[in-house]
Amino acid sequence: MKNTLLKNCIVAIAILLLGRADLNAQTFDNLDSGKPVKPIVYSQFGFLQNMGSTINGSVMDQLPVLAPNGLSLYFSSNRTGGLGAQDIYVSQRPTLTSAWGPPQNLGLALNTSSNDTISTLSPDGLGMFMQSTRPGGMGGADIYITTRADTNDDFGWTAPVNIGTPINTSSNDYFGNLFLDPKDGTQTLYFNSDRPGGMGSNDIYQSLRNADGSFNPPSAVSELNSSGSEERTSISRDGLEIFFSSNRLIPTTDQAIFVATRRKTSKRWSEPDHIENLNSSGSNAQPLISDDGTLLFFVSNRVGGFGLGDLHSATRVSVKRCAVVGSSRDGN
Repeated sequence: MKNTLLKNCIVAIAILLLGRADLNAQTFDNLDSGKPVKPIVYSQFGFLQNMGSTINGSVMDQLPVLAPNGLSLYFSSNRTGGLGAQDIYVSQRPTLTSAWGPPQNLGLALNTSSNDTISTLSPDGLGMFMQSTRPGGMGGADIYITTRADTNDDFGWTAPVNIGTPINTSSNDYFGNLFLDPKDGTQTLYFNSDRPGGMGSNDIYQSLRNADGSFNPPSAVSELNSSGSEERTSISRDGLEIFFSSNRLIPTTDQAIFVATRRKTSKRWSEPDHIENLNSSGSNAQPLISDDGTLLFFVSNRVGGFGLGDLHSATRVSVKRCAVVGSSRDGN
């Protein structure tokens, strides 16, 4: 075991040093000029694993969201017994080393007879961004927010509220992801939309949130978008990495997971790079980085799964933390 861990550390250090070797002061300047540059290679992901039959069913299970405390795993599914075509579920565990329990439908508080799916939790775990096609919205799919008073109460969510204009439109708007900048406390909402005027069929947008909770008119994150379709975003707590999936590699693969980086939260994102070892088999999409940055959750239809889409996890191998199989935030 010690030899294996030492080998992982050496490989990770080599990868990190090689990745940083291409980045000089001129490269960083290119971030502001808009010229595409290579992303900083912080680390690689390994120890890929299907999250098992307790979580995954024979249908489409997707959009994994790990709560900040690591004890609740939210996701969306069209499994039988739900209230609509897609419902939001949660699986719980008593400790970080315990197995995940059977998924539970979050019920009428969040789910309807329409498509209701989760996107992300707020950094403090008290807010949830979700999307729904329920009646009364502004478009095909709208972004909603629901809150709770207790981070340990997975069934204490309030009735979802449509966040309205200028975020939601008559088009499809979804995958809201609120980033809280640790440097200055500003809040930026990242989301996806197929509204007219984009580069592709579904683009990534951002909107600065005001002190009163309202949002400014969104703008496209041009350095991340392509002529294809981008799906969901997940940002590391320090704001220096952003993960998303895209079909820009068709016909090589359908959806693939990409990462982009930046030197500071005030800088532009680098040129996105697909995470090759995660995209080596099947369609891989909807990444979610854990709160501590050690695990990447995603959905995949790779061979050996249980349904049309299964939840998977991959462990980060880094210089400061060499991952151990069965770590405290292990996906199983």
